[in-house]
Amino acid sequence: MGTRWGAALVMTATLCSAAGADQQDADVALQLTRPPGALRSGDVVLVSAQASTPLTTVEGSVFGRPVAFWAGADERQWYALIGIDVESRPGTYDLEVRAMSATGNVHARMPLLVEDRKAETRRIRVAERFANPPKAEVPRILRDAERLANVLGHSLPTRFWSGGFAPPVPGASTSSFGRVTVLNGRRGGPHRGVDFQAAEGTPVLAPNAGVVVLAGDLYFTGNTVVVDHGAGLLSLMAHLSRIDVEEGRYVSAGELLGQSGSTGRVTGPHLHWAMRLGGANVDPLSLISALRQFN
Repeated sequence: MGTRWGAALVMTATLCSAAGADQQDADVALQLTRPPGALRSGDVVLVSAQASTPLTTVEGSVFGRPVAFWAGADERQWYALIGIDVESRPGTYDLEVRAMSATGNVHARMPLLVEDRKAETRRIRVAERFANPPKAEVPRILRDAERLANVLGHSLPTRFWSGGFAPPVPGASTSSFGRVTVLNGRRGGPHRGVDFQAAEGTPVLAPNAGVVVLAGDLYFTGNTVVVDHGAGLLSLMAHLSRIDVEEGRYVSAGELLGQSGSTGRVTGPHLHWAMRLGGANVDPLSLISALRQFN
């Protein structure tokens, strides 16, 4: 898969033969590149690892979390998606990469400069039972939170997804990622997803292939479906009027998951799409942009 990186940031390392660094004919160059441009909290960045000889494995880590690489058509070219959590502080973070070939190991490093995301603020009003839940609902809310944390905190090692991602419903987003919400006069945290205007009953489709790991009614998000795309990548679709899949089912990209609605804490019918990547809460639209070359 060809890549047009423009004035991409490039880092180079040297791989030394397992028999010793003095065997210069076994040395291999490894380059880490990413598209140019500023990085913000919530962004997804595609990194390429290019070697002059086939690599058998490539592993990485950044933000204290592992980074999953996958091989391209040529095993000299590997790719990884890196998620910058919406609450990451501005600063420079080092991506550490370890790769192996038939002749030895290589270590490389790429600095990622993360800037602050300028977030707008919105003020909305919802039913008071969602802004200040009655005590009788607290046990359910706590169970929902634990269930969701368990689902989003784990991902199957197999990469089910391929190519680019597509929004679950058509149309433009109506609510920006990271936006701070003042709910019934109370200031909340950053918006961890993207909202799409969708009339009641609009088909909600899988943004890519994966396994359904949650399909149920939660207090705040209403009818909710979570798809594990594998290798640390998960999608959450919330406020559905109907769910048409069951947990444990494999779904293909574009397969029907349910219909949009206004269940849970909402001001009207819409589709809320959130994503986790390597444990980070990231902007789904940034993921779409990062993978556009694979469409």
